[in-house]
Amino acid sequence: MTVSGAYRRLRELAEAFEAVAENQGDPVRADIANGEITVRAVFPTLTRGEVIAEIAVQLRSQDPTLFTSAACRVDHPGLGMCRTADVLVMEREAYERGVHDDFAAFAPDASVAFEVVSPPGASEDHLTKLRDYARMGIPVYVIVDPRDGTITVHSGPDASAGEPRYADAPRRYKFGDAVRLGPWSVETGGFPRYRT
Repeated sequence: MTVSGAYRRLRELAEAFEAVAENQGDPVRADIANGEITVRAVFPTLTRGEVIAEIAVQLRSQDPTLFTSAACRVDHPGLGMCRTADVLVMEREAYERGVHDDFAAFAPDASVAFEVVSPPGASEDHLTKLRDYARMGIPVYVIVDPRDGTITVHSGPDASAGEPRYADAPRRYKFGDAVRLGPWSVETGGFPRYRT
């Protein structure tokens, strides 16, 4: 996969910006879309971290050959897009095929992207990432919201109507349900909610 010079430069700038912010004790995520870098603060709450870790542990315990990673960049150089998934899931074979690089995993190789909504709000998860993960061809996108104890699963990226979107009706769950994701499932009964 070749990376255009402009996109490569944006990736370098995004990575450098994240490193500077991290060194100053202000963790951020720098995503790329439409030729722009968007920076957002990271909210490393205990609740959010516990949900992220639980998702990764459950999936790996069901299939030890899975590649699961927290805070994993996923990109599509052909589209000039990069997002950071709270949890990214890939078949080990796709991961080892090596279309990705040290910067990010190649989006079309991903199986599932999870976002765990931060306490301040969900507009990026429910709007921007919903749109961009479909555009990048990620088959399943899961939004876990500890604010209200809900999980929403989007699937079936489809570009037949022009702009890619998830064509399947969203499946909605509440904490306590088993969430089916193809051959895997995530038990959500132990997921904590944010304290208000």
